[in-house]
Amino acid sequence: MLSEILRVGLFVGLGAGIVPLVWAFQNQRMGLAVGTLVASMLGGFMFGWIGGIVTAFLALAVVISYTYVNQQDPFVTRATSLDDVSFDETQFQYFQRQMAGLGTWIRGTGHMLVRNKGGFIGFLGIVFFIVLTVFGPLFVDYEGRPQMDRRAEGANSLYASPSAEFPLGLDWQGRDILSHIVYGGQVLIITSLQAGMLSTVVAVALGSIAALAGGRTDGALNALANLILTIPNFPLLLVLASIVNFNSNFMLAVLLAALTWPALMRSIRAQVLSLRERDYVEAAVALDLGLGHIVMREVFPNMISYIAINFIFSVRSAMYSLVGLVILGMVPLREPDWGIMIWNAQTRGAFYNPQALWMALAPITAIALFQLSLILFTRSLEEMFNPRLRQGL
Repeated sequence: MLSEILRVGLFVGLGAGIVPLVWAFQNQRMGLAVGTLVASMLGGFMFGWIGGIVTAFLALAVVISYTYVNQQDPFVTRATSLDDVSFDETQFQYFQRQMAGLGTWIRGTGHMLVRNKGGFIGFLGIVFFIVLTVFGPLFVDYEGRPQMDRRAEGANSLYASPSAEFPLGLDWQGRDILSHIVYGGQVLIITSLQAGMLSTVVAVALGSIAALAGGRTDGALNALANLILTIPNFPLLLVLASIVNFNSNFMLAVLLAALTWPALMRSIRAQVLSLRERDYVEAAVALDLGLGHIVMREVFPNMISYIAINFIFSVRSAMYSLVGLVILGMVPLREPDWGIMIWNAQTRGAFYNPQALWMALAPITAIALFQLSLILFTRSLEEMFNPRLRQGL
């Protein structure tokens, strides 16, 4: 099923990538044309047909940013006076101008990403794990069944240290540990991202509403947040996990989000209370532009840096909680999964067997490196969203 989805995404990305390819080719940007087609195909293969379309759209914006000429600029059009410049704009010209702006922003963001060495290392780490979980299964076969024929002569177990044939060794059933690392990260990473996204969306929405609405609404939301904050999250999570049978990873992400949004909600509320006193917000209120407009157009853009960084930390917290639940055996154990690898290592005595040590070290190292990549990536996020940190650009 997964391979079929990836195949469909690849072809959709190929089809959608023809548009930026032709656009770049017409403007004699051969290298850019090939790059946009490859990016669209990879986006479709990695993130499905939606990812292919989105990647092709962004690639088209980058291509247009290189080739767009603003006909309303008298310096570009070599007009002798403003009277010779036509400010009439067709729908197609408007589309080009908007896409050029988006493409210029993407290029500037990429420049800032590369400029911050620590953040760029974190970005490469995140890309590595995405490539590992998406493209790794194409080259490494998953071993779910015991491999009894791999027991070494005279050995009393199937454990084996890393070797040329098995770079990370064999587990307690003689299975290749590398195959479980390749296949085991996808569910954990996706569930953590879902939990972090849900928690951030709820916190931003409720925090903004509480600060802008005030009165009883603010009091009720604050009381609810304080109530959840007074209960220790992980013990409560253990109790709920023992009562509710979570057959869906998404429902587990919903539970994690329901317990982690109050802290960020209070911080967002404080940020919005500060922004509410700004002149442009007071002008929007005086013009009666509506709560939705004020939140999405006036307040949210000024908090994007804070929100993005807290989203990263929410993902990090969710991943630790998921691994903790798996290690304690409080959620259904479904292989492959990095958390289940640690649980197996704990229950099978791998910590006390030198030959079995990599059964525990491999998933622990993978989780630690992914978390480190997320933390380092926040350094680039700060520079992307904070103009005061963009000196020398």
